[in-house]
Amino acid sequence: MADPRPVALITGARRGIGKAIALGLARAGFDVAINDVGPSAELDAAVAEAMATGVRAAAIAGDIAETSGHSAILDEAERALGPLTTLINNAGVSVASRGDLLEVSEASYDRCQSVNTRGLFFLTQAFARRLLARERVLNLHHSIVTITSANAIGVSINRGEYCVSKAAASMVSKLFAARLSNDGIGVY
Repeated sequence: MADPRPVALITGARRGIGKAIALGLARAGFDVAINDVGPSAELDAAVAEAMATGVRAAAIAGDIAETSGHSAILDEAERALGPLTTLINNAGVSVASRGDLLEVSEASYDRCQSVNTRGLFFLTQAFARRLLARERVLNLHHSIVTITSANAIGVSINRGEYCVSKAAASMVSKLFAARLSNDGIGVY
């Protein structure tokens, strides 16, 4: 029997950085669950590109801002590809429109927080709980990687709500790294 292959869920991966990460992991031998907010031709194309590398890939539609759907996202990925070993938190949104910090709307602030921080936190929590609840394959590295932004530490007063959400996302990663370090789960 062949050694088990690592399986990664990459959020926000139909295009851009997420797609590049998914394809890079596929080339490295990971089976990849490619997530985005909803079904699309771009999502299907990303899956086809990943499969062309010789690995298994699946399209996983689901909005990480909707925390009630996190179990379904994880379940669908594991039904399609087997137990997940890796979560790549890549999904993110920017501001509704750039402008004066004194004019930021609650809606724009909440939008950034719901995806970039709240959704990321609770998806990471759900994934970590799954890893801890089951026996892990010893020869596979189990990890959580969060993609943030230079704006996690850099000041950009014309998109303050984004900066706040990315700074918080960086802290989420640090917190889970501290919590999971003794459990053999790398958090980056």
